[in-house]
Amino acid sequence: MPKLIDHDARRRDIARAAIAVIGDQGIDNTRLVDVARAANATTGAITHYFEDKDAVLLAALDHVAQGILFMLKHPEKPDDLVALAQLILPVDEERLRDWRVWMSFFGRAIGDPALARINKAYYDEFRDGLAAIIRRHQREGRLAAHIDPAVTGDAIISIIDGFCIRATLEREDWPAKRQKAQLEAMLRPLLPKPETPRRNARRGKKNAET
Repeated sequence: MPKLIDHDARRRDIARAAIAVIGDQGIDNTRLVDVARAANATTGAITHYFEDKDAVLLAALDHVAQGILFMLKHPEKPDDLVALAQLILPVDEERLRDWRVWMSFFGRAIGDPALARINKAYYDEFRDGLAAIIRRHQREGRLAAHIDPAVTGDAIISIIDGFCIRATLEREDWPAKRQKAQLEAMLRPLLPKPETPRRNARRGKKNAET
């Protein structure tokens, strides 16, 4: 009988191979033959699943983005947004490659309106995913009610982008411990917990005395 092939799994394998190659060589130096070698496939097999090199590169970007979206929808540490955000940091080789892929597409998106739209769509999904978590934590009494979920979601994304770009480019200066401490210092003030009745009572007493 003919061998059954899981085509979706094969596309994911090729996307992961592209991530590894881009992470090691950079996007401009990535060739289809390099991706094929990393995927243990032929260039013909690559072009069977993807139209051209750009399609392979977009698949790599989508694989990285979908991994982040999966973490937002199925968080391993659902009780703490800072702990959840730490899972995205470039603290190991896998995450470092993901960030190198993501950063490679930043430059291309500047001169490519279609890629810029794709990039924006991912960020909209990231923000919406974070906003949904924030709203759920507010309903459960874990976060203060005055927080704007969408604004805070965008702020979290901007903070992570900013210092993770530095951590990727300045890897030796940003070990895992420093990355996590920096994220804690930057995100925790954005995520205040609800005030307890006792704290509210003290504040009311102080206001009455003044």
